[in-house]
Amino acid sequence: MTHAYKLRVLLLAGLTVGCSWYANAQLANNLTIGNPKAMAMGNAITADSSGIDAVHYNPAALSKLKGRQSTVKLLSGVMDIRAKFEAREGYNFLGYSDDPYKSSSSRTLTPVMYLPGLGGMTELPVLIAPLAGLSINPPGSKLTFATNVYAPMALGYSRDSDEDPGRFQGRQVSLQRITYFSPSLAYQVNDELSLGLSVGLSHQAVALNQDFRNPGMLTGLTRILNEALCLPGLELAQGLVNVCGGKIGPFDSLANLDLDLQQSLSPTYNLGVLWEPSDWFAWGATYQSEARMNLKGKYRIDYSEGWEGFWSGLQSSLFGQVLSPLFPYGQDEEIGNASLKLTYPDSFSTGIKIRPTDKLQFNADLRWVGYSDWNNFEIEFDRELDLLRIAKIFGGGNATSRSIILDRGYVDTWSWSLGMQYDINDRLALRAGYEFRPSAIPKNKADVLAPVGDAELYGLGLGYRWDKDTVIDVGFNYFVSKQDIPAGSSCNVSCEGLDNLVYNPYAGLNIETSVKAYIFALTYTTRF
Repeated sequence: MTHAYKLRVLLLAGLTVGCSWYANAQLANNLTIGNPKAMAMGNAITADSSGIDAVHYNPAALSKLKGRQSTVKLLSGVMDIRAKFEAREGYNFLGYSDDPYKSSSSRTLTPVMYLPGLGGMTELPVLIAPLAGLSINPPGSKLTFATNVYAPMALGYSRDSDEDPGRFQGRQVSLQRITYFSPSLAYQVNDELSLGLSVGLSHQAVALNQDFRNPGMLTGLTRILNEALCLPGLELAQGLVNVCGGKIGPFDSLANLDLDLQQSLSPTYNLGVLWEPSDWFAWGATYQSEARMNLKGKYRIDYSEGWEGFWSGLQSSLFGQVLSPLFPYGQDEEIGNASLKLTYPDSFSTGIKIRPTDKLQFNADLRWVGYSDWNNFEIEFDRELDLLRIAKIFGGGNATSRSIILDRGYVDTWSWSLGMQYDINDRLALRAGYEFRPSAIPKNKADVLAPVGDAELYGLGLGYRWDKDTVIDVGFNYFVSKQDIPAGSSCNVSCEGLDNLVYNPYAGLNIETSVKAYIFALTYTTRF
């Protein structure tokens, strides 16, 4: 397998590596719903009233919404994503160690949203999203009807500097699921028991723009040949083997990948139960279904001038002409259609609410998410590709002539959360909460594209009854996650072996990542 073919297979593998940031869903899970009460109480809300957002958290709690109510929501946030890169001891590739990023750092605060039909990934100066919902409970009826617009996942960022080393695992990234219609029904069986069902119709987007490089022994060898054979006076040798048209060393940028996939209609359902046998105790449970999707869109690979020139020069030499069937032709881009088979994982949560006094309330929740559905990702192409035929031979069963699969190995997670509310009076309530969110990514799959280790979520907020028909809620979340990735510990990012076909842009580097998110939400709920 030539280095050229290997690198081109790696570039297509990058399409599925791009899907690794889908583990950021654990970062965004319940983080962008924007319900101030849930945020303030660390998402320990399954057995409590969460207003119109009960459509998501527990549709049975919709039975608490009496009459006709509308909710307008404002959600805003800042995400601070950082990475630090340091070379391991003895770092070099065939003697080359002049990596400009071996002692560097990456940071981004720039938010990105995916705008369907309006340009895909779009950078925003400030992330602000208005959302809304309404509910109707006919007088004397045990039924409550509702619909809500919300974001089960909304994560996007941009590393817009050409000097940012993080761009080799995500220059622009967007993972977004917007539920635009959610017909819901709650039935109050009796004074103690309520049942609920909601159906969510969502738009799902997965988009990535990423630069590529390939530090390793093979690109080290390519640089040795370039430096040895491109000296003045070696024109005769260059006529036999010309590697002087461009540079593709271990630390050079070789290509840029742009991937844009989406599905306009992705249905799910939520089932909920709420049991309140007394004024001081309640129990709730919710099951949220999976969604099996086949996202479709386009990909584009733009090769660098160095890459294009290297192979064009080689083709002009006698060696390149004789062996031309084995080499790429120095093309500057590849464009095509692609589709991604993806499962939005199902989840289950259960929790309790306890009021030991008239003013004090405690909530506790336990939540399971089936991230093992992301054991692997498969991308299919609209035509047979020569490089995939090569990948089929050397890919260990993970490729066909029209598809490629990347093993991810994610695991199911159990998270827990605690919340507290103190009622100052009949109009004002203060809230606080904490949630521990273990990572779904095994340590041997960690990377910079999805820089999420175990995480902690802290919440604060308040609720204020403006008048008998109007309530204003405010919530704030602080999210923090850190991880260490020693060189060679994860072959999604830093392995150095010749047999590591998975893309490793930071081979031989020790990496530390951190994510901090600051999220604010405000809702205005009124009867009409």
